[in-house]
Amino acid sequence: MPECSCASHLPVSPERVYDAWTVGWGLWFAEAASVHTTPQVGAPFCFDVVSPASAERPAARHAHYGRYLELIPHTRVRCTWVTGPNGTAGADTVLTIVLRADGQGGTYCTLTHEGFATDDAAARHAAAWPMVLAAQAETLARVDDDAWRQMRIRHGVLPENRSIPPAAFIPTRSYPDMDAAVQWLEHVLGCRERLRVPGHRVQLTMGNGAMVVVAWDPATAPANSGRPPATLLVRVDDTDAAWARALAAGAEGVSPPTTYPYGERQATVRDPAGHAWTLSQTVSDVDPAAWGGRWP
Repeated sequence: MPECSCASHLPVSPERVYDAWTVGWGLWFAEAASVHTTPQVGAPFCFDVVSPASAERPAARHAHYGRYLELIPHTRVRCTWVTGPNGTAGADTVLTIVLRADGQGGTYCTLTHEGFATDDAAARHAAAWPMVLAAQAETLARVDDDAWRQMRIRHGVLPENRSIPPAAFIPTRSYPDMDAAVQWLEHVLGCRERLRVPGHRVQLTMGNGAMVVVAWDPATAPANSGRPPATLLVRVDDTDAAWARALAAGAEGVSPPTTYPYGERQATVRDPAGHAWTLSQTVSDVDPAAWGGRWP
């Protein structure tokens, strides 16, 4: 079937170009309010591209739809691509974006678009994509760090840190026999060990969720209402701001905001009902080996 391809060079990192093709459509291509996307294989996305009015024609909205087929962070995006009469004419085409660092902070991008129903549709896209990529490079170079951060938060993309599970909510449960608890959770719930700090804690994952099992000595940390201590960790954009909001809303401060060697700035509060919450902001991506973590 007909296809087309083109390439470009962008003065921004592969990480940002990857974001642009997954969650950052509203920064360079689409009307931001129209973007609905979840960067997971099999998940759909949609957005509108708005053509401004001119002397010859009124403003027009062009709907775009697709589904992610392959996502290799910072390296490759493959998705279906469906547009209207002047685009793919409803055909379920496939778009592949391959990214490669240029060694100087920029990115080489190669785009391949295949599966067109007609040669005319392929020819229209062969003419349009180089202009789109050129506009992308120019636009992304002007986007500041705060806009990238807000865009990632808006679409639920968590900052990367190898030292913490990739989940927004992480329950922490304490046990007097940590190893026995891990075995029970693996056997009963199907959890898998992600990272271990021997004698201290174990990170577990299950599907797209996570939890932490910590060693507990009842002699030094009495049970709360007859139960071992438990905390729900929630990843936030700004720990200090969340701490201030919690205290203003009646929470009790347990431990103030502190930056830890594993790349997280954390604070713990107890809400008015007595539940403990750890507020965790990723401040850097840290190799767990640097602070005692061990991969299974």
